[in-house]
Amino acid sequence: MVNKKYSLSPAALIFVLIPLLQQQSAAQQAFEELSAQAPLTGQAAPLPPVFVPALPPVVDTDSVSEIAALGAADMAAATAEQRLAMLKTLVKYSRPTMNSGDSGDSSQQDIENAIYRLFESAPDAASFDNLYYHVRRLKLHGAVSYPRAIEKLAKQHQASAVPGDWTGLGLYIDAVTGSRSAGLNKIDFLIDGDVLPAAEAALDAAQRSIHIEIYQLQADDIGWALARKLAAKAKSGVQVRLLVDYYGSGVKKNEEIQKLLAFLRENGAEALTNNSARWTGSRDHRKVMVIDGRVGFTGGMNIGGHYQVDWHDQQSRIDGPAVARLQDSFLEQWAESGGAVRDRAEFYPELKDAAGGVEARVVYHRGNEDRNIKAMYLRAFGTAQKSIRAAAPYFADPDVVDALCAAARRGAQVQLVFPALNNKAIAMKSSRSFYPQLLAAGVEIYEYQGRMAHQKVVTIDGLWSSFGSSNLDSRSLKNNHELNVVVLDAGLAGKIGREMFDVDLPQSVRITKYKPTLTDRLAGRLYPWL
Repeated sequence: MVNKKYSLSPAALIFVLIPLLQQQSAAQQAFEELSAQAPLTGQAAPLPPVFVPALPPVVDTDSVSEIAALGAADMAAATAEQRLAMLKTLVKYSRPTMNSGDSGDSSQQDIENAIYRLFESAPDAASFDNLYYHVRRLKLHGAVSYPRAIEKLAKQHQASAVPGDWTGLGLYIDAVTGSRSAGLNKIDFLIDGDVLPAAEAALDAAQRSIHIEIYQLQADDIGWALARKLAAKAKSGVQVRLLVDYYGSGVKKNEEIQKLLAFLRENGAEALTNNSARWTGSRDHRKVMVIDGRVGFTGGMNIGGHYQVDWHDQQSRIDGPAVARLQDSFLEQWAESGGAVRDRAEFYPELKDAAGGVEARVVYHRGNEDRNIKAMYLRAFGTAQKSIRAAAPYFADPDVVDALCAAARRGAQVQLVFPALNNKAIAMKSSRSFYPQLLAAGVEIYEYQGRMAHQKVVTIDGLWSSFGSSNLDSRSLKNNHELNVVVLDAGLAGKIGREMFDVDLPQSVRITKYKPTLTDRLAGRLYPWL
């Protein structure tokens, strides 16, 4: 018996296969289909091509010469970690001069060319932004002679967001910020007077540990009530750790705060101050409380009468796997501030998905090291199709303004709520300096009346929501340590809309015309640097 094999004409191969060779699966499928349809002959068909994906280059990411010798293809094949390490090395050793482009300094020119190649070889927005938002902008601009070339690429990648692509947004956030889905969580979005009873009940139920990371602690009735509760818990055997920001709580000059912290230490609690602002200008602006590793609170509220009584603010209780990410935030900052724990594992109990819960991500960044939350927000604004509703007391970032204007121009209803009575006059004036640009694009601006509004909340298309400690100003998005929770769920976004935005807008005055004063314009220039 003769073994009969398939044959293919060269013309058929050229005509059918060449356009398909870019993808392995397409090429293999083409061979299988053509082989099945080919006439029986005595000649063997050629074997299908074998595609070997490009391997990450073997390179010392601390060696400028090795990095500079890489071509664009090798850079594109590098892992995200390799690319970022290479960029940081190049930026560290780059020393451009005013005329470096024409100076004939080949080593410097090689470094700058390698920086440009790294950005140009990024295959998508997430790969580009994983570089762009993880190196300080001033350092990056100072490392190249033509920073506008990089900024132009950044704008192009930002514009690549697809309105309505929520799956793509989730993948982008994970790739750029390092966050991951934290499973299904029960989230109680609490406003004003609902916060304190919920927090007190959770503290009363604590059995093993209480961890609090706070920007501002006031030594008033509420602050001292918390201190006495924490002291009692510490005496009962609960591990109590309190971390306050040195600058935000005014520890150096505030004797009452010093007394409160001393009282806690005397009664068995551990109390530390985060003084990172002294060395890096980065304040710990996060507001996190984790109880027994199982229950978490985060939002815009600090601790004191301003926040729990006088101001309009928000905090959320979280039950579920996302609490572990809040614990990560606390323990990282605790260690940075000189604190120690015997066994980190004891603070991470098994956390199961909450019945009927919503999928959540916890996104945080370290001030002056990365801009994760800014990257997240700019991409989210680019994903908006129908609406953006944002409330923030401090708002002064030109990139955020541009992204909101772009959303309004493509047809999304954009509503911004700012406090008319702002505790920081320069912040209010800085926000108002952007009013003409926002109004010209069709953005709706509202100023909340009667009291300071301090919540930091965004909802998009009635589906996506983000809330936490981060404002929409340059200090939060660049300098501070911040933390936000991100949820893609129509039920939660709808609840926030009904209980916060729909209640606040009738208590606000809509601004339809505004001419910035000289001090507004000056504040707009200065505030991002303060």
